[in-house]
Amino acid sequence: MKGPRNDRERLILATLVEEYIRVGEPVASGALARLGNVGLSPASIRKSLAELEGLGLLSQAHSSAGRTPTEMGFRSYVNDLLANMALSERAKDIIEESLAAGDPESIFSLCSRVLSNLTSQMGLIVAPGADRLWLKRLFFVSLAPGEALAVLVTENGLIHNRILSPSEDYDQDQLNEVNNFLETLATPFTLEEIRDIGLAAMSRERREFERLYQRVLALVAEAAAKEETLERPIFLDGEGRERLWEHPDLAAAETMRALFLAFENKRRLVELLDDIAEAGKVQVVFGPSGQKDDGLALVASPYFRGDKGAGALGVLGPRRLNYSEVLPVVDYAARVLSGLMKK
Repeated sequence: MKGPRNDRERLILATLVEEYIRVGEPVASGALARLGNVGLSPASIRKSLAELEGLGLLSQAHSSAGRTPTEMGFRSYVNDLLANMALSERAKDIIEESLAAGDPESIFSLCSRVLSNLTSQMGLIVAPGADRLWLKRLFFVSLAPGEALAVLVTENGLIHNRILSPSEDYDQDQLNEVNNFLETLATPFTLEEIRDIGLAAMSRERREFERLYQRVLALVAEAAAKEETLERPIFLDGEGRERLWEHPDLAAAETMRALFLAFENKRRLVELLDDIAEAGKVQVVFGPSGQKDDGLALVASPYFRGDKGAGALGVLGPRRLNYSEVLPVVDYAARVLSGLMKK
């Protein structure tokens, strides 16, 4: 991606983006000169603005109008911010104290509310997928020929049920052998870890145990795959949603439609957050609704359990977000949540 070619262009772009975020209107060279932090004449600023426009970072409706940042311009500005994020001690204290006060069952909804309150946008967080859930118990129950129930009990006491249709028909005695094996594992564990344990055991145990481990692998794989057909839990803060509906930048019919689609198509939001969890770093996604030029932005960061991404949390709002405030809030909230999940 092309960006500013020198520090002067970088300063002018950042100043224009921040002024555009503040006023919501195209920014003229004279306005930038009056701000005082650029230190150039209007003529020199105009020349730099023309060069930035030529790079695709700014746009201008007509020759006498001010300029607005393009998506590429926003991306360049955000990339510079990512290298220099700073959060006030007060905001850090609010995040730490708020999340520490929650119990395990409410931590996700509480986290989305904290994000909304600190950014005045809509906070959201996706819970870990089935294969990333930390479990204190997993067992299987025969329901009918060719059908079984997987019961996953998370370490914070939540219960997830999965109705499975394994390729092989297992009776309850066969399932009990799997259940007994699972009871020997140290908790908490994930489905991914169980697969690794089963594969390792198959390579070293006697042949008579091989079918047991094959059964374990088949049932665990089925329980994890079942997640793809279900709607993953995603926590959206209600008050933050109301703020978005009232935001002046989202009043246009097309933007309002895109926002509605973003709320309705939770599967896309989950996929975006999963991609960010896999990437392992804070990111900004423009166009999270899937509609071109939807006027929306998603700022999100992964949270971890150990060294593996468990899920992601973030803030959804208009593209004209105050990124210098939102980015460090999202990043720090993810760090605090990761710390709590280690306990």
